[in-house]
Amino acid sequence: MDKNLTSSDLRRKYRVFLAIALCVNIFAAAAYYIWYIDRKVPDSIMLVENREESLEFNVPLEGEIDGAVDVISIKNTNSAHDGNIHFNLNQTVRMQANNTGSYKAKLKLFGLFHYKNIQIDVIKEQKVMPSGSAVGLYINSDGVMVLGTSEVTGKDGFTYEPAANILRAGDYIYKVNNRKVENIEDVAEAVQDNGGGRVTIYLRRNNNNIKVKVDTVLAGDGEYKIGAWLREDTEGIGTLTYVTEDNNYAALGHGITDIDTGILIDIKNGGVYPAKISQVIRGEAGSPGEVLGSVKLGGTNRLGTINNNTNYGISGELFDNNYLYNSSKALPVAMKQEVDKGKATVRCQLGEEVEDYEVEIEKININSKENKGMVIKVTDKRLLSKAGGIVQGMSGSPVMQNNKIIGAVTHVFVNDPSRGYGIFIEDMLSE
Repeated sequence: MDKNLTSSDLRRKYRVFLAIALCVNIFAAAAYYIWYIDRKVPDSIMLVENREESLEFNVPLEGEIDGAVDVISIKNTNSAHDGNIHFNLNQTVRMQANNTGSYKAKLKLFGLFHYKNIQIDVIKEQKVMPSGSAVGLYINSDGVMVLGTSEVTGKDGFTYEPAANILRAGDYIYKVNNRKVENIEDVAEAVQDNGGGRVTIYLRRNNNNIKVKVDTVLAGDGEYKIGAWLREDTEGIGTLTYVTEDNNYAALGHGITDIDTGILIDIKNGGVYPAKISQVIRGEAGSPGEVLGSVKLGGTNRLGTINNNTNYGISGELFDNNYLYNSSKALPVAMKQEVDKGKATVRCQLGEEVEDYEVEIEKININSKENKGMVIKVTDKRLLSKAGGIVQGMSGSPVMQNNKIIGAVTHVFVNDPSRGYGIFIEDMLSE
């Protein structure tokens, strides 16, 4: 009898285990499916006025738009109007708006359960001039950037690290004691004038202004030091993506970060300058290539300003005639949903001239929150031969498809330089 009870208990436990395993599998499958749908359907959609857009989501969602019957027309099997607009995202949705404005669409899973709301913004058609020109970039940070702390050998022979756990990488020093500082030399002079004892440092950390005190150390060379690695400016070569009708530009498709800390640099001001490409180091698996060249600095060579530095690139104003907007070279801006897998063109400068090369859009993540909405593969034999694919310095190279500008190159795959990421032009323009 004991054996029978034990056997029964085992069977019962086994059935419970199977039931739990089934529930876990169902939950995991449901979670994955929701994640899949969430990647497919964006939180917002931008439509161009009077341009029919074809939306292909292929997900079991039904949508409803309130109060837009006279503005938005939809061609879809479930688009019958009863005062509101209805559509089915499991089928192709052809949508067109005849007036600008913002509207809200309510989405239901399987037409039964509320899933989420998405915003539909209707804008006027915008054209920009794709560039592809290599330029030199020079920026001054908004304050003196802290890279890290270091040890100081004092005049007494002992080793100190006075700024450890007080200053952090990514801090921006804007005042020492009561003196404003704009460069490393200003910081050094203020510390010297302070002499021995504590110096008060005013800094910006994560957009908050704070005040700290650091002990100075009299070093072996007779100077007072606080033991901090600092940086005041950054320069390099990048690619202009586009120029707007009012001669504002965007470049890079990703922000300028400090080479040592990887932190996005807060800029005070900066400039765009002519760049001459002297060499292209070919990319290999595990070793990304690079564009090398010289930059003509100086006020007389300045092509424009750098006003903003965000995760989606840099932007500013151009005033050199050779780089200004030309309507005959402008292209319409494509919205995210207009980007297709397949052939496209990238424009960049790897020598004396700007050239177009063939690429292929392999993957599209319309709901990407980063500057990696597309996976781009270089297919042009000329570009593969010259650079191995995508190299550092090509960031910002505009990508065109169907006679529209769709985005820009942002990153290279380190283990496969023929492939890289791209950002949607819609995201660059929204910043």
